[in-house]
Amino acid sequence: MFKNISYFWLALSLLVVQIFILDQLSIAMWLRPMLFPLIVILLPMEWRTIWVLMVSLIVGVVLDVSLGGAGLYTATLLPLAVVRSTVMYLTTHRSVEHGDQTALLSRMALRQLMIYVGAMLLLHHALFFWLEAMSVALLWQLLATILFSTLLSLIIAWPIVRLFISKIVR
Repeated sequence: MFKNISYFWLALSLLVVQIFILDQLSIAMWLRPMLFPLIVILLPMEWRTIWVLMVSLIVGVVLDVSLGGAGLYTATLLPLAVVRSTVMYLTTHRSVEHGDQTALLSRMALRQLMIYVGAMLLLHHALFFWLEAMSVALLWQLLATILFSTLLSLIIAWPIVRLFISKIVR
């Protein structure tokens, strides 16, 4: 029960930071940090996919309503919920069984955790910016936006991930 409360506070704080701080920043045309995918990325791996999809749907709808995304946030979070276990398998070479009740994210090596979080953020940013542009006319600008925004998001997200996982282990 305590861990679920931690996930609730993580989700709430990331949504507040995303809505009130990060979306109000105008750093550069190619830099749009997004931390809200961490809500889906850091959910317990032993959760069934349906529960992860429900959390993704709720977070996506909250962001769409508050930021005027017209379904863009929901459309980019739901695929993350679906491919999460596959990306985990590709980065750790360990599948998650239904009966696995261990904190898999806290037992990962730092390198594996960074690759997992980075791959998920890259996937989210690629989906988000491609759906936003819906064109490859300015392919270099689209690729630069995806790359630089993912790197900035990973730089900002890494301390949050480390702090959250250290709190979950205790």
